[in-house]
Amino acid sequence: MNKRSLRILGFYQVQNMLVRLAPSRMSKEIARRLKPVCEAEEVARSLNDTEEAYRCLQSEASVPMGGIVDIRPALEKARRDVTLEGQDCIDIWNNVRRYGDIRQYFMDKGEEYPQLAEKAEGIGDFSLISHKMAGVFDQNHQIRDNASPELMRLRNRIVELERQTKRYVTGVLQNKEYQKYFQDALVTVRNNRYVVPIKQEYRHAFPGIVHDTSASGSTLYIEPLAIVNANNDLQAARIGETKEIERIFRRLTALVSGQYEDLMDSTKCVATLEFTFAKAQLAQQMKACRPAVSQKGIVRLVQARHPLIDAKAVVPNTIVLGGEYRILLITGSNTGGKTVSMKTLGLLVLMHQAGLFIPVGEDSELPIFRDVFSDIGDEQDISQNLSTFSSHMKQIVYILRHCTADDLILADELGSGTDPAEGSAIAIAVLDALYRKGSYVMVTTHYNDLKNYAYNTPGIENGHVEFDEETLRPTYKLRIGAAGSSHAFSISERLGMPAEILAKAKELRSKAQDVDMEAILTKLNSQSKRMDEEQAELEQKLADVRRIEDELRREKEKVSAKRQDIIDSSRREAFDLKRNLRVEAERIIRELKQQSKDSSDKEKAKAIDQARRAIQQISLPDKEKPRRDPVDPSQLKVGQSVFINSLDGLGTVTEINGKKLTVSVRGMTVRVKLQDVSAPYLDEIKREEQAERKASASSSFRPIRTASVATELNIIGKTYQEALPDVEKFLDQALAAGFSPVRIIHGKGSGALRRQIHEFLDSQPFVKKYALDDVEGGGAGVTLVYF
Repeated sequence: MNKRSLRILGFYQVQNMLVRLAPSRMSKEIARRLKPVCEAEEVARSLNDTEEAYRCLQSEASVPMGGIVDIRPALEKARRDVTLEGQDCIDIWNNVRRYGDIRQYFMDKGEEYPQLAEKAEGIGDFSLISHKMAGVFDQNHQIRDNASPELMRLRNRIVELERQTKRYVTGVLQNKEYQKYFQDALVTVRNNRYVVPIKQEYRHAFPGIVHDTSASGSTLYIEPLAIVNANNDLQAARIGETKEIERIFRRLTALVSGQYEDLMDSTKCVATLEFTFAKAQLAQQMKACRPAVSQKGIVRLVQARHPLIDAKAVVPNTIVLGGEYRILLITGSNTGGKTVSMKTLGLLVLMHQAGLFIPVGEDSELPIFRDVFSDIGDEQDISQNLSTFSSHMKQIVYILRHCTADDLILADELGSGTDPAEGSAIAIAVLDALYRKGSYVMVTTHYNDLKNYAYNTPGIENGHVEFDEETLRPTYKLRIGAAGSSHAFSISERLGMPAEILAKAKELRSKAQDVDMEAILTKLNSQSKRMDEEQAELEQKLADVRRIEDELRREKEKVSAKRQDIIDSSRREAFDLKRNLRVEAERIIRELKQQSKDSSDKEKAKAIDQARRAIQQISLPDKEKPRRDPVDPSQLKVGQSVFINSLDGLGTVTEINGKKLTVSVRGMTVRVKLQDVSAPYLDEIKREEQAERKASASSSFRPIRTASVATELNIIGKTYQEALPDVEKFLDQALAAGFSPVRIIHGKGSGALRRQIHEFLDSQPFVKKYALDDVEGGGAGVTLVYF
């Protein structure tokens, strides 16, 4: 594509908007390289990518994009066998986990988003790297103690040496003969060695090595000679820890180096997907859509908006080119929007062929152009001693030499900058040459000769931008089908031109040969404007009728909802009444117990029992529930949303086992029979997705997904107070999932933890019984809990 046109028409500004939306450095680089293309297949494929990403953003609750960092420098280090640093490893670990999420997401939705799924297929499987990294780093990105046996040994030794060294230092601080030497009776660290603060005047009295001094110089930080060896041992252990961590990183570096190619390719695939979603986000911001590709070579941009003008100020215009005419001549007042209309067409064509959606109406269509040429603005070339006219002619000559029938040509004020008669003659000759070549052309002009030429030449159409004669201001509306006047007198009057000068100018103009044509154009444009206003009024009335119809439909839905609210309210009132009756009845029964001392115990118990049974038999009307369609067992599949009748809520099928299903409900796994599930309504699924999005947005906590609830809990090594929260959570989840029995592994030991756990189980009303496991299952070290 012509680089001059990209700059003049504002494509680079749109590109910068896309760069800002791209989330990672890699996707920003792809956005900066974006250029329009002229191959129809490549344009269609790029637009398909944008369309799939746009639909995904519109319809899916969440998309696993973002959170990717540029790991290419780290991959290059690994390829050159340079040991990776901790942050390099963490970045690679985070990325490969995100890669897996992205790949799985689009593989699961391959039918809905086939091109995005095809791109995601290029992401490799890095489960081995992820597993190894997880064995080295914890969720806080700290190196685990058990990253290697040697590291665990060294860290245990460091802990023991630190404890021993602190004990030695505490002994020194508690020595009575040293008390007067201390500035403060505390232990601190300098140069990774434990020291004590000593007053300056006692530096020679206290045996030790000076490591630092305070800012004031009144305090010295001295390592007592008694703990030098302990500090040396501690330092040696720390050096060993550092070397062992470096060895672990070398092992991870070799692992990454072995998969360098796959990691680099996957990184590029993910960057491409991020860029595709940046295009979709840009479409959302612009309220843009995808125009159809015209097979007949017709440009029809319905209510097109210039994407670089504020959406609140831009005036939409419908631009039609091709078919009966391929050259459109735009006339009208200065500052009336002629150039903006032309730039809108050019920029939207460039965006379309770069795979971007454009801000137009749904019925729009565009052909694929080979190139876009533009001659817009005054680019006077002082360095080459070229005037405005010369600069324009130089560009027009270039266009005439290189353009074809498949090109779009935009020329502003063709033939201007020289004698009007000569300029209009040159402009007509240029248009005639372009007409013979069959190019698509949009030209602005003030020359009446060009207006006449367009009226008298088939395949060339006039158009104009409106001017409001009452306010003496342009409306920026483009009208195709008639030429317009320049309104120079009206604009001059609005800008303060003296009346006597205007009068003289009008007198001179009235003597011109083409004055009648100007009057005819003004009258014709006024009639055209009235017809458009009448059409707009009819369209508004039709829209009002449709709006009233929608309001009536919504009112009907409100009445139905209100009826259900009344039923629900009645049920709540009945429930409250029943509860109050029960409370009152229990009070009466208590009074009966106190007053009926003369009756036998058997008669009193019988009367009380009869009263309670009568109260329990008070029933409430069932809530009116809509009939639901049963689920077809043959069509049921994992991942499908179903309505669980017994729980009165939605769930997602995670496993199918004959006539029994395992269903995930809000992070909890339950087992239900096939007959207990029904087909959900679409609005229920939408409400559930909205609730999940709202919960996700209101909290930064992201729970780790689990496939199912655990059936055993290991609390060996914990105290009762440490283990109790885990035991309570474990029992709650197992009870909700329907598991019975479950195992609590507490170990044998002294038996104290086992006794405390059993005492806790005795206090739980939902525990039916508990017992020790058999010898093969762990014996006295394991308790089986039955619900």
